[in-house]
Order: sequence, then C-alpha cells, then structure tokens
Amino acid sequence: MNIAYIVIDTLRYDYIGANGNDWIETPNIDRFASKAWAFDRAFCASFPTIPYRTDVITGQYGAPFHAWKPLRHERRTLPRTLAQSGYATQLIHDTPHLVNGGHNFDWPFHAWTFVRGAEVDRDWIMDTLPVPDNWAKDELFDCLGENDTQSNMLRSYARANRNRKKLEDWNCAKLFNTAAQFLKDNAKRENFFLWVDCFDPHEPWDAPPEFMKKYDKRPGYDGRIDPRSLGGRNKRILSDAARQHIKDQYAAKLSWMDHCFGQFVDALESTGLDKKTAVILTGDHGTNVGERSSFGKGQPVREGEGHVPLFVRLPEGDSGRSNNIVQPQDFFPTILSLLGKDYPEGLEGHDFLTPAREGKSGDREIALSGGAIERWRNAAKNEGAILFTAFDQEWNIEVAVKLENSKLIKLGSLDYVQDEHPDVVAKLHTAAVDEIIRRGLDPAIASWLRSGGEDDFPTECVFYDGFPGPAGYSPYFGRLYPGE
Repeated sequence: MNIAYIVIDTLRYDYIGANGNDWIETPNIDRFASKAWAFDRAFCASFPTIPYRTDVITGQYGAPFHAWKPLRHERRTLPRTLAQSGYATQLIHDTPHLVNGGHNFDWPFHAWTFVRGAEVDRDWIMDTLPVPDNWAKDELFDCLGENDTQSNMLRSYARANRNRKKLEDWNCAKLFNTAAQFLKDNAKRENFFLWVDCFDPHEPWDAPPEFMKKYDKRPGYDGRIDPRSLGGRNKRILSDAARQHIKDQYAAKLSWMDHCFGQFVDALESTGLDKKTAVILTGDHGTNVGERSSFGKGQPVREGEGHVPLFVRLPEGDSGRSNNIVQPQDFFPTILSLLGKDYPEGLEGHDFLTPAREGKSGDREIALSGGAIERWRNAAKNEGAILFTAFDQEWNIEVAVKLENSKLIKLGSLDYVQDEHPDVVAKLHTAAVDEIIRRGLDPAIASWLRSGGEDDFPTECVFYDGFPGPAGYSPYFGRLYPGE
C-alpha cells in the first residue's frame, strides 16, 4: 500500500463544505471526503508551521511543545522509518520554511521538490518592485496610507511572483500539478510515501480574480486585490466593508486551493492509485478571519486556529465520521499500523484510525495546543496571561497559571462562559496541567505551574526537548532583504 500525507497550511475546520460550511466552495475536498473517514476532533499541538511539522515527522512531543527550530539529523523521522521498510519517499512542497533558513526538512526524504512563490520565499533580488497583474488600489484601504505595501514579506512575495500571468503560474497550481505528475510517474508502485505540503491558504490572502469574484459581489468589482489589504497591520481601523473584503480574500484563496487540489484527486482516480493508496488530508492549524476583530493566527491558540480538518481515504473504500481526539503525533503510528509495521521505540502518538473503524473510542481524552514554553517566562509576569490551550470533546479552555484566570469556551462558540461553568473549568484545568506535565514539561516549570504561580518562575529550566538551535540560527522572517 502507498501512503500520501497532504498538509494544508492555515486551513480551518469550519470552512470546509464536508464539515458543514454552506457558503465557501470546496467541491474537491468535499468529493475527496465523501469517500473518506472524517475526524471531527483533530487539533494542532505544537504551533505553528515548523513546530507542527516536527510533531508529525517525529511522532513525539516537544516536552511538551516543539519550538521553532530546525529538524535535527539525529531525530527519528517518519519518512526514514518507512524508507527502512522499502518505501520510496518524496516531499513536494511550496511551504518555504521547510528548506529556507536552514529548517532542514529535506534530508529525511529520498527526493524533494520545492515549488517557489509562497510568502517569505526568498526568490529574487531586483532594484525595482514588480506589481502582480491582479493587484490594484481599492478605496476601501485608503485609510492605511501607502506604507502597508512596503513590508519585506510583501516585497519578497511580489518579486517571487513577478512572472505570474496565467492560473498555472500560481504556486498552488504548480504544487498540485507536480503532485499529480508524481502519481502518474508512479502509477505502478505500491511502496511510495508522498508528503505534499501546501502553503495556501496561508497569508497573503491573494487569489486569482475569478475566485475573488465568487465572494466579493460589489457592483463593478473586477476581482483584483489591493496589496495594502495583505499586510498584517492596522486592520482594526478598517471599515466593516473592508473587513468583509478581507474575509472574502481568505474564502477565495481557500476555494482556489481546493480547485488546485482537484488536480491531485483527478490523478489519484485516473491512475487507479486510489485502489492502493491511503491518503491523509489535514491542516496544520487554522486562523482568525475577523473573530474578536482579529485576522491571522496568534496566541493563545483558540478554536479557529487549533481545530483542523482531517480526512483519511482508504483503498478499501470504507468511510465514516469519528469524534475521537487526534493530535499530529498520531500520524506516525497510524501510518505504521495501516502498513502492518511495528512501532519504533519512543513514539508518543496513538493509532487513531483503527479504533474509529472498529467503532471504539480513541486513546486521547484531551488535546493540548500552544507555542514554545519559552514564552511562559514573560507570561509569568502577568498572572492573567494564557499559557496554552486544551480541548476535549465539548470544550476548550485557555489555561492560565491561576485557575480563576482561565477562560472556557464551548466548541463552536466565541463566548467565554467560565463564570457559568466553574466545575468544568476546574476539571479541565486539572486535566490540562496533568497532561502537559506528562508530556515532559520541565520539573521546575511544572512545580511553578502546580503552585498557581505562587512560586517564582524558575531561572534554571529547559523550555523544549533538549535540542538547541544551531549556532547563529534565527528565524529569517525579519531579515528578508536586509537594509533595503
């Protein structure tokens, strides 16, 4: 049996038709999901991009969350483990982080292909700033002035897409065209592991005009996008119409990604590989699209960011829905179970598929999501600060060091209800603290957390799983084209 793992960056659970959304067009995901197992309680763990992928590729917790650090060569990885069992492993991605800046996610694979053009891809230096054909000023964003078009990320993105003319020139189309070609080139195989890593619908929410016009119905609107709408600053000063337009941009980019994904589904079926390939489709995390006046992801991780879609399509053709809780560490053991392989020592996830197919409950009762624990050092100065988030079947709790500062929300809602359900808050807070300690939280930090913040935050402690970043390493987002 072949395995394909497809991760979509910044994909919300509730924006998928197969999950009940009735206003965003996702026909190809819905078509795929109609023949798949759907998991309605999948949540990210380490947050965001690189930490999440470290969870997946290692099948381990980051004691308790992975930090944003390069993948170390000594780590056991899913593709290397499969390669030792005779699998040919291929990475196809347009997510720049996997290789840009030394993040090192290429080495575990036999082969890897990088499709250029997504945000923060450091593609090209020019002494001018090209403007993509689908960009034009819109009076909705005049209140932002001109500076929001000048961020290093947008300048880099514009240059990387300087030759984009036709739909097939967009990076998402190239990505899934490449993945479809891989299927055609390997139609006779029964031993490949394919990891497709799609950056859309991550920011910038820039989609082709025909997809923008599906959602922005203003008379005379031609589907072009004002680059000022793509920046991360000052969105709170925008009008309701401008904020709706940005929401439409996310919807349009999601529908555009779905359109491109259709190429993969078509190739899967036309080659007959759907009869001998298990395909996992999921998201790494979601985002905010106007909730609490927020756009984009942030911390604490709330449901819009933490709750992700998950579909597993199997050669046998069985399908169903499950509420079993899933976290990214679970993909490694689930894939090995599908293939009838033994688990290597040290895996910390659980097979989530077998219990679902057998109608049984899964091994998880709670899911944890959050960024690197190092940020708790600053949070300790503010007793109301949220440290991490926990989800169960019905609730999510934003965990503060003190029980009384924690916040409770029912899944599917935006309303805080901790005052109405103090018993639920107490139960979930205890369960969340117990679980984060079980996942390897440094004992000194665990003692501080157990004390409710009454103890001093420890000065000697370990914030992640013992692997420091390489000397001189730092994330590269803030130093694109330095000095320009």
